[in-house]
Amino acid sequence: MEEIISYLQSLDLDLYQIGITAGVLLLGTLLLGAFGRFVFGKRSVLNNAVSSAIGILFIYTISVLLRMGGMDLSRFIAPLPLVQIYGDTMHLFAFQGAHYTSICSELLNMIILSFLVNLADGWMPKGKNIFSWLLFRVLTVAVGYLMHLIVVGLLAKYLPEGILIYAPVILLGLLVLLLLTGALKLVVGAALTTINPIIGGLYTFFFATIIGKQITRSVLTTAILAGLIYGLSYLGVTAISIASAALLAYIPFGILLIILWYIVYKVF
Repeated sequence: MEEIISYLQSLDLDLYQIGITAGVLLLGTLLLGAFGRFVFGKRSVLNNAVSSAIGILFIYTISVLLRMGGMDLSRFIAPLPLVQIYGDTMHLFAFQGAHYTSICSELLNMIILSFLVNLADGWMPKGKNIFSWLLFRVLTVAVGYLMHLIVVGLLAKYLPEGILIYAPVILLGLLVLLLLTGALKLVVGAALTTINPIIGGLYTFFFATIIGKQITRSVLTTAILAGLIYGLSYLGVTAISIASAALLAYIPFGILLIILWYIVYKVF
């Protein structure tokens, strides 16, 4: 054990930072998974969102590995939400002090990414064993990543800069308002929907239709990942080293992610 710790220290890594990140991820995943399982039932929308959040973390891993490739792969790397990569460091988005247009843009970008990953997950088989399950989940992540790359490229190419700045604020606000309005039925029951059928219609769309459920799942996934970023920043983790030597130390972290992903996907 001392040899392992000495080796990690020789890589000039912040072991406290790694430990905090792993601890927050482990505790948050298990708590949310258990809450969703026992309150909403197995394979609830919440647990699906937790599973999608873990899958998206692997998209960040793919982006980092592509960036480390020997060739110029920058055009194949979509600007991922809530992070910025400079050199050998991945900087987490700082919610504190950020302008509201930047926050809305980052959150809407994450909703788009989550939605595409969720769509890809719906297309892929579930897998009969852990190996086939992992293979299809990796394909899910890859397909979601490629679709996000295409969508981001099209938006940047064809939408004017002014729309790209302020449209996320309007779209995000409208989406959250409509989703919360539809969710009122979960709180007050069917009585309110008989008085206001719009609420019933929004509830049916966001919680009963295929596309609507994917949007709801994507918003929850975004909330989970934004909470993770905010929590890490609050604990002092604002950047993560992605140097080649450091990635060797993250292998146990990756194994932990896979285990958590399988537990949430299959158990919760």
